[in-house]
Amino acid sequence: MNPNTDNLIGSGVVFNAEAFFKELDQLESKGVPRVHERIHISSRCHLNFALHAAVDGLSEEELGTNQIGTTKRGIGPAYSTKAARDGLRVIDLYHESFEQKLRLLAEGYRKRYGELLKYSVEDEIQRFKVYKEQLRPYIVDAVEYMKVMRENKSSMLVESSQALSMTGCRAEGNKDSVDWLSARSGLR
Repeated sequence: MNPNTDNLIGSGVVFNAEAFFKELDQLESKGVPRVHERIHISSRCHLNFALHAAVDGLSEEELGTNQIGTTKRGIGPAYSTKAARDGLRVIDLYHESFEQKLRLLAEGYRKRYGELLKYSVEDEIQRFKVYKEQLRPYIVDAVEYMKVMRENKSSMLVESSQALSMTGCRAEGNKDSVDWLSARSGLR
């Protein structure tokens, strides 16, 4: 993490809160300066739940000899719920419908996988009650954040989703240009 660059986890990322806090701890233990002040999360990121990881393993088993070799971290199922518009975003943590939406998502998977799905939606809800408060200082409106960073000619790295153009944007110092950079994938 460049000490002169702010970092934004962009809207296209499926965000894993547990992995985020583990990575923050690692960066802090390495002595990265002002890490908590310089990392931000788009309120529009979709959440990658333990539910997605549980489903990822089951989906892989269903494929039998045609398995795709998933990491079983839930990334594929999280993007699937994003595409199907069933997913929950970071901002949804702060709405009273969060628990209902997560229960509905879990119920859909339970209908598909039945007792094979080893997952407790109530445990996940309790974890996210804690994450909700821990995440609050990092969450930003990404569009407004990037606008301000650009106006101030501040340096930033935007982490994007895994796709054909795995790119981030950096607005540099006094230059009036935008450089496109490869994004890292460590927080998903």
